[in-house]
Amino acid sequence: MRANVGLILSHEAGETIMSRPDYEQNVLHHGSLLVLLRGVGPSKPRSLQKAFDKVRRVSNVKINDSTGVTRDIWVRYIHDHPVENNDWGDFQTHRRLIGLITIGKFESQTELNELCRQHESLKVRYSGTLYDSRAIFFGPSPANHADKVNSAGEDHQGEDTTAPRVNDNVNVNCNVAKPCMRLQDEYTTPSNFKAQAFFYREQDSCADLEPHIAEFVHALFWVLESKRLDRSREKVEKVSLLLAPKEKRDFVGIDMESRSNRKRCVGRVTKNLADLSLQAGLVEDALSLYHSACETLRAIGDALWVAACEEGLCSASAILLYPHLRENEPLHRNSSLQDGSSPLRGTPEKWRASDMTVKVNTTEQQHNSHADVHAGTPTVQMTSASSSCSSVSSILTNSSTSGTPTSSSTSTISAAQHGTRTTELPGNILKPDELPGCYRRAIINYSKYGHAAVIETEAAFKAARICIEQNRPLDVAMFLQNILYLNVRMSEPDRVKRYEVITDLYHQIGYRRKAAFFQRLAALKYVQQGNPNPDWSQTYRLMLESFSGYLLALDPMEVIDNAAGWPALQIDLLQGVIAAARRLGQSALATRHMTFLLQTQWAHMTPTEQSDMCVQLQNLSAQCEGSPVPLVLENGTVIPPANLTDLPYCMDLVVRDLPAHLRPQRIKIVKADSGPFLFTPIHLNSIDRREKKREKNKIAFFWVQNNLSEVTLRLRNPLPFELTVSDMRLLTNGIVFESLPQTVILQPHAPTTVTLHGTPIEVGQLEVQGYSTHALGVKSNCRLKNMRGRKFPPNYLIDVIPALPRISVKTSLPQTATFSQLASSDIVITSASLTLYNGESSSCIITITNESPLPVEHLELSFNSNVEQEVQKKIFKIDEKELQLKLPIQPNSSIDFMVHIYGEAEFVCPIVSQHAGSVHSNSTVTAALQADYAGAATISGGPHSLQYSTLSSSGHASLPSRVGSPNQQLQQQSAYSRRNDPNNLSFRSSTTGGTPSLAALSLPAAGAQGAQGYGQHVEAQFRIKYSGGEGMQEGYCRQCAISFNLELLPSAQITSWDVLPAEIPSQFYLVLDVSNLTAQEMSLNYTNNKSILIEAKESCRVPIPVDRCSLEQVVAAREAEYAENMEKEKKFGIYSPDLCYRTQLLSFSDSISKLCSEHIAERVKISWLLTGTDIQGIASLHGIVLTPAMIDLTTVSPLQWTVSFQNTPVQPQSEIVCAAGQSAVLNVSVSNQSAQPLRNLVLTIKFYQDYLNGMENYNLDTRVAISGPNRVLIPLLQKHAQIQHECTVIFFTPGRFKASIQCCSKPQPKVGQPAGGIVQALDCSAPALQISDIVGSTSSYHEQQEHVWKFIPPIEVTVIEQ
Repeated sequence: MRANVGLILSHEAGETIMSRPDYEQNVLHHGSLLVLLRGVGPSKPRSLQKAFDKVRRVSNVKINDSTGVTRDIWVRYIHDHPVENNDWGDFQTHRRLIGLITIGKFESQTELNELCRQHESLKVRYSGTLYDSRAIFFGPSPANHADKVNSAGEDHQGEDTTAPRVNDNVNVNCNVAKPCMRLQDEYTTPSNFKAQAFFYREQDSCADLEPHIAEFVHALFWVLESKRLDRSREKVEKVSLLLAPKEKRDFVGIDMESRSNRKRCVGRVTKNLADLSLQAGLVEDALSLYHSACETLRAIGDALWVAACEEGLCSASAILLYPHLRENEPLHRNSSLQDGSSPLRGTPEKWRASDMTVKVNTTEQQHNSHADVHAGTPTVQMTSASSSCSSVSSILTNSSTSGTPTSSSTSTISAAQHGTRTTELPGNILKPDELPGCYRRAIINYSKYGHAAVIETEAAFKAARICIEQNRPLDVAMFLQNILYLNVRMSEPDRVKRYEVITDLYHQIGYRRKAAFFQRLAALKYVQQGNPNPDWSQTYRLMLESFSGYLLALDPMEVIDNAAGWPALQIDLLQGVIAAARRLGQSALATRHMTFLLQTQWAHMTPTEQSDMCVQLQNLSAQCEGSPVPLVLENGTVIPPANLTDLPYCMDLVVRDLPAHLRPQRIKIVKADSGPFLFTPIHLNSIDRREKKREKNKIAFFWVQNNLSEVTLRLRNPLPFELTVSDMRLLTNGIVFESLPQTVILQPHAPTTVTLHGTPIEVGQLEVQGYSTHALGVKSNCRLKNMRGRKFPPNYLIDVIPALPRISVKTSLPQTATFSQLASSDIVITSASLTLYNGESSSCIITITNESPLPVEHLELSFNSNVEQEVQKKIFKIDEKELQLKLPIQPNSSIDFMVHIYGEAEFVCPIVSQHAGSVHSNSTVTAALQADYAGAATISGGPHSLQYSTLSSSGHASLPSRVGSPNQQLQQQSAYSRRNDPNNLSFRSSTTGGTPSLAALSLPAAGAQGAQGYGQHVEAQFRIKYSGGEGMQEGYCRQCAISFNLELLPSAQITSWDVLPAEIPSQFYLVLDVSNLTAQEMSLNYTNNKSILIEAKESCRVPIPVDRCSLEQVVAAREAEYAENMEKEKKFGIYSPDLCYRTQLLSFSDSISKLCSEHIAERVKISWLLTGTDIQGIASLHGIVLTPAMIDLTTVSPLQWTVSFQNTPVQPQSEIVCAAGQSAVLNVSVSNQSAQPLRNLVLTIKFYQDYLNGMENYNLDTRVAISGPNRVLIPLLQKHAQIQHECTVIFFTPGRFKASIQCCSKPQPKVGQPAGGIVQALDCSAPALQISDIVGSTSSYHEQQEHVWKFIPPIEVTVIEQ
């Protein structure tokens, strides 16, 4: 007894407690051999990593014991072990370090000696518990064989040496012939180096290293087995009391021979034997021993050792229940891996039920697939070992500082999936549901001893990990929460590591917010006040890793999309990350995180906070500018870019079309007629069309390659101070696009419109994704898809067509103050103005310059104006053929061409005064024509109307005129339109029945006032379509326009007209009343050698001799008209005798009238000149209207006259003298020169006296007597037939007499006449059209119209006294 007490007291001074918990220890490590794997030497090359990996790979060795039973021996490799932890080796044998392996690299003998010294020092340090050790040395490669090292390792097998002797028990497989010397032959270990060493070249593959390590484990096992056997053979009476540190003082003065103490000794030794059995692979034996020891110790109240027994009982049961945890122990998680790399992590909803795990009586998994195992050869199972080494550098280091905490990740796959056991589980094994309770009792017992706080902490971690495997998150949280209340004296790094391990375990059960809390707590511990060596890098790392617990992500768009979490906590965490980045000197990271804060938490901050954060960001960016590129940390973590999407706030974004004169247009191609249109209710390709309609982001217009394009933004500054946004550019995707920078200063809370420009460089589809900004020192990419709260599409798609040329246009005329008011006025790029008198001509030179690098190969010109197309063609004329010869227009070249402008106007327009009336009377007009004239008396002319009165049937005046009043606004345009229409050419002035007077007329005052309204404003657009290059090949062009403002002033005006017979039968006189509507004197040239001066606002009457229209022209006109009528009847299939007759009659009448009107307009050109100026022009008679009587005088008569008086032929203007009272013979011969017979002719001879004052006296019964009829009816006059009529004339009184000799054609009624002549001629079903039909129709026209053919000039007889 005294000896035992003395032994206890002698060791009291050396008592220690564990100050550093082993946070990585799990429940399975109770059955593992603890081996220190340490790197030695100053060199830390990464080339030694393969050696560490190979050593750690030997974690399980199958060994046959002396009885032939295969033992499963597991090894746990650690890189650091406090010496004081070995003092707890009797309490729990798995805490005892029993093996040592060092790895080092040397280049010389001196370095090798240093490596050996360090190895020996480690042996001395752990000499109390160390069983055996090995050293692995890597030497230099030989200089002459450095390039020929075999990567397979066959040329350089490991050499093992034992200084000073070689271990003969190790089988070294070396080749017989070696190309170089062995390392142990070149270098020798010191004499004091007692360990076994393995030598390898630096580039050796170490193929035999694993067998060497297996042999080393084999050696450790036999030492352990011998100790177990020694312990098992101890007699109960001689067992010593095993003590844990700090227990020595508790047994001072106590009777150690008492029954309770003897039980204590036996129980503790039994527990120690259970630990050794568990390590030696006898799990079932260990389980029975734990039960026995637990009952023994519980009976005497040895709570500390009872807790150790309960913990061992849990470990042995867990080894049998969850064997897959050993087989599938993974390598420690790299910090670059995702949190969800483990099946359990990140998927807390997939917890497995506890009944899915292996239960009692289930079969045990077969660990060894090989049935025959030899006792002398160890079998190595290459599985990954759990070690605290996370990197080579941390393994090779000699310091005791701990690195990043990692723990063995547990698998969520049930044991049944790992195979089946060949034996039944023992009956005394703890059930899975009993494990948490057993651990809970053990922790309660540990808590009774203050010096066992570290053991209690480790037990809580082990319990938490086994509960994770059993899917008990609440129990895990309970065990972890208990750890926080333990008062353990430890260093700050160990305290931080505790928080990190707790964080990792919370992550495994899905308690992300709790994990984030402890992770952030650990981060603050690194830099808490009073820490002499604050580690801001660890603080930054841990805070960054805690983002997921606060429902944050590194990608700001993910945070915005999720819109979850607690904004106040998130803002506080982000500010901590920013502060840590600033303390690290990483200004780029600080700027990035501040940008992240503003982007994600903008809506959760007050205006004051927003302003303060923006000021902080501005200060941070002054040190390092923010850019939208990912930042990569040293550990491989990528920080995605953050953008100030809403700073400034974009209210609207509009993609603008090109200016109207630069917009591409399709070149219109006339499509060939492909047949009739076929309708079908089937919607072919309707799906494709619907798909196209769904593309709301597709822009309808095109952009052009190499042309400046623009996008308009409406921005608002939400800050209370001015915001300068610089380097604004468009963000595009697809084809190459050159964006131009833009800088803008935004006032507080004021919307501002900004236009961004750019040029597409290639052809194809351009995707506009948004815009980039540089605000508050941060460059941001503001994409439409990231703008929340606005109805923006994710992008805009724009088709870019090939490049088109660009031109500029200028004219030789002055520009106008205002542009065109016509349609498409936005394409007008320049203007021109001109003032002309009616009938005046001018020209304009247009210069087109090609300002692009492409040639202009296609040029198309057109006019658009507010006048009718026919009038427009007369006003503007261009020689397009000459223009096409000047193409192509080369780059930076110009061409000129001329536009001829003519003041087109209606000169034949009467000016009517209050006293205006019918100046000529019409004796007879057919009923059909009268009805036609009356029905068309009022003609609509668009918005205004041009009105004419009905024709007067009686009256007598000097000159013909059209009675009516023209509208003063669009009179000229409407009149022209009506006169050019063939259907409106039947309006005629009244006919005359007497000799007109040629006296000059003065312009009435009312007419002068009306003349002022004839000024007309013509507005036109000269449109130019042009193209060239690849754009033309694709069918695109551009269109621009010149606005022409043409003002037409009135000049000369034809107010009235008449047709009079001339002195010779082949001519007639066109008598015109011409008015000068200008404010200057006008010189009027009406024939080749005759002119007259007209004062301003005055008029004059001029006779103009004109050749008559020949009969051949009349017949040709009739043929064309007749063919047109026949074609219409065939087309519409309508035939009626009466309708055909009426249509024929009116149509032929109009054709003759049109022919005569055009005949006069072609031969009569009235030139005028304003005196004193160079202004001159031509007044045209186009549109003059003729009555039937005028037509008879205009056309050549079908009758040929031969008149003789007193048997003397009468010549034109010849003088005939006759004596009063003497009879004179008057002979009249008429021949038919027409193509058909003439019917119902009446030959009339009348004598009259002309008083030359407009009065004619036909009442000469007392002065002249005619012997014989003076009115002869000719029923039929055949073609080329001739008739003669002779009578005797006696003059009673002398004087001057005139004889009117005329032949009249009287119309015949058509009622009751069979459809023979006319109808037969107009029969649409006739097989062929004969010329006789046409001529017959002409004869019918003469029969149905009243015609008067006179002998011109009248015979003038001078009667003298006898």
